[in-house]
Amino acid sequence: MKTSLGPVLPAVLLAAVLAGCGDATSDSASDPAPERTRPTATASSMPTADPDQALEARTIAIVSQTAVGGEVDLVAVPLADAAAQQEFAAQFNRPSMSRKIARAVSSATVPEGYTVMGAVVMVGCDVPPGVAVTQSPDGWVVTPEPVASPLKECFAAVTSVAIVAVPA
Repeated sequence: MKTSLGPVLPAVLLAAVLAGCGDATSDSASDPAPERTRPTATASSMPTADPDQALEARTIAIVSQTAVGGEVDLVAVPLADAAAQQEFAAQFNRPSMSRKIARAVSSATVPEGYTVMGAVVMVGCDVPPGVAVTQSPDGWVVTPEPVASPLKECFAAVTSVAIVAVPA
């Protein structure tokens, strides 16, 4: 007697895939895209500013999480206090993203004369390796750097938020 795996195999594969996509409230290692941050230089290693040179923006971190939503907007918004951080994080559908942003901001060493800002720089399969920050008439624009080997598809989008320090 032969058994056919035809009707059973798709159900088993679907169950295996969904098992990895649970709705856990923990943002621990079970998250398919763990938090990725890019630390910036510490205050002691930052070059001293020459009064004749313009101050440059600095990347504090790129905070990423899977399936939290959000809209890409490259124009940075202030994140200097808890109220501003909460207003910015209201666009995400998981509170863990708000906690990650707050943790990145609170642990940052912000040079005197700078303010902390953030922008959703990418929603997709990849996390940018870095960002470029420029000033425009609309404010500070945070542009993601290209991903060297972008994924062609993914099960859920990853939202990447750049936290930067810009001259006040």
